[in-house]
Amino acid sequence: MSVPASSSATRRLQGLRANSFAATVMLVVEFGLGVWVNLYASLPAADQGANITTGFARAITNGPFGLSIHAIVGALLIISATTAVVRAALIKRRVLTAVTSIGLLAVVFAALSGARFIGDSASDTSMSMTIGAAVAMICYALVLFITPSEATAEVAW
Repeated sequence: MSVPASSSATRRLQGLRANSFAATVMLVVEFGLGVWVNLYASLPAADQGANITTGFARAITNGPFGLSIHAIVGALLIISATTAVVRAALIKRRVLTAVTSIGLLAVVFAALSGARFIGDSASDTSMSMTIGAAVAMICYALVLFITPSEATAEVAW
């Protein structure tokens, strides 16, 4: 059964959809940059053994250009993912809140793996970034799929 959505509810849904689309685009950009860094960039030897915080800071300040952009877009992605959770919570739909929360956790997991990658350049941390990004992409694509794009909303969802 469809009911007309209020203009406030419509704006919130449109905001969540826009937020999810932006996160999806950033994840695709991150994926491409990550592949480039993994295949072509040389990480400074001084970064070996760096902890997560130091790894992130060094990625921005010392890394090759692609790595610096990758880290900056990743930080923006964390902000976007957090915003999506807040938007979903304001809509008061458990499914949307759960999916965006999983997306945020996947983004944070990928970011922590990436910061660890700076310190160890290990294949398992690279794979962890990839898995985190893939899970997050699925989450934000799912939000786009399950949220109505029209001015009506399904009562059941």
